[in-house]
Amino acid sequence: MATVQTSATEVLEGLPAPVVFHGVTWNDYEDMLRIVGERPIRVTYNQGTMELFMLSLGHENDAYLLGRMIDTLTEELEIPILGGGATTHKREDLDKGAEPDQCYWLRDRAELMRGKRKLDLNVDPYPDLMIEVEVTHRLLSRLQIFSALGVPEVWRCKGRTLEFLHRQKSGTYRARANSRNFPGLPVAVAARFLQQGRTTDMTAWIRSSRNYVREHLLPQA
Repeated sequence: MATVQTSATEVLEGLPAPVVFHGVTWNDYEDMLRIVGERPIRVTYNQGTMELFMLSLGHENDAYLLGRMIDTLTEELEIPILGGGATTHKREDLDKGAEPDQCYWLRDRAELMRGKRKLDLNVDPYPDLMIEVEVTHRLLSRLQIFSALGVPEVWRCKGRTLEFLHRQKSGTYRARANSRNFPGLPVAVAARFLQQGRTTDMTAWIRSSRNYVREHLLPQA
């Protein structure tokens, strides 16, 4: 991948969104992950095509808000959880790799992952839930990668729209009215809280979302 190797620093310094490279080998992808390091850039790889995407404040804020919802849900419903943040999920045998905006192992899978310091999807379980925020259009489908890895549910925020996507036996994702991992939570309610969180004092917003869980979801648990 001579083109990427010779221009990597230049590309990363002024990265537009997105930048796509073709004819990329697995070793090239691994090299780019090392070059990017801790920069606020997502690296997505799917069978020879690699995309670089620079994160924005709006992107990160939406991912944070959705993550806080999940923290509140698992705390109030007493569901075991382990958060993986934007950990790189990759499998060389599938020739695919991506970094979610947030990811979570829940219940039994959370216990299996407890104490792990490094993710190896050849032996470790896939997350129960991933968050995918799309502020601008991405050219490489990350849902295809998440599906190949076996992720059963993705919360996708696309512009102003929030979807709860459930993985089907066919491998595609289908939007559903309620969360698979939190069956009592309608997507319409989560979307409303997400919108409120963008303009509301955060402490008041967290308190409001917690009260909703206690009043509407705890009685069903």
